[in-house]
Amino acid sequence: MKHLNVAIPTPFHDDESLYVEGFKPVINHLKENGIESFLVSGTTGEQHSMSIDERMEIIDYFNNQQFQGVELIFGVSATRTKEVIKLIRKVEDSVFHSVLLQFPPYIKPTQQQAIHYVNELLEHTTKNVVLYNNPSRTGFDLEVASLQTLINQSHPHLVGLKEESDVKRHNNTQLPDNFILFAGGDINFPAKIIDGCNGLSSMVGNVYPKEIKQAFYDIVEKREVNLHNITQLINEVTSNQAIVHIKNHYNSLGIKVGRCRSPII
Repeated sequence: MKHLNVAIPTPFHDDESLYVEGFKPVINHLKENGIESFLVSGTTGEQHSMSIDERMEIIDYFNNQQFQGVELIFGVSATRTKEVIKLIRKVEDSVFHSVLLQFPPYIKPTQQQAIHYVNELLEHTTKNVVLYNNPSRTGFDLEVASLQTLINQSHPHLVGLKEESDVKRHNNTQLPDNFILFAGGDINFPAKIIDGCNGLSSMVGNVYPKEIKQAFYDIVEKREVNLHNITQLINEVTSNQAIVHIKNHYNSLGIKVGRCRSPII
């Protein structure tokens, strides 16, 4: 699995209905600018504004396209396990290479419930799975001990964690050799890499793909980086509503992605 991916937006028509044909120009544009891995239907993709059927329609669209030489990741999340199973089974029979599995929002499961949730879902896929810990949005924070428990259960397809919480707490976690600890989002990602992350899932890469890719690999390989400049680019995109900024950027390039779904306007 690649260590850098860009979380792309979901294109909508002006009436907020899906515009699935808009995905291909976005991916082609980013591919031309050096990006090789794409997260579809993540937070940047407004996944929680979409129904399960709409997300399945996106999977069907990708199944009918030719995306050569790229890695495709699909974000899977819902409040009910039944609906997540429906999605993950759909991804299993698709062109997507990997699953980003987010913990259910709002309901705040216990650590034991979260472990059971992951174990149950991993039974339904042979794809690579990256867990997504995003406590500021879900209200749930996966503890280090819970991650270690899941790793110790020897799930061969559990290959990573996208971490929005404190990455330094994993310094003593026994991670498998090929495990990727993704910095979730771009804010302070240089510090997160120094603190232990070896991957990045980027939003800002939609607007500055070459710059984010160069900075990421320079930091990983301990080359000199102008942190002031990269911080300015990150702040430019992430201040206020990053998704609005990203969609405005694509539309300004003539790549139609439409507006965000209300109330994000």
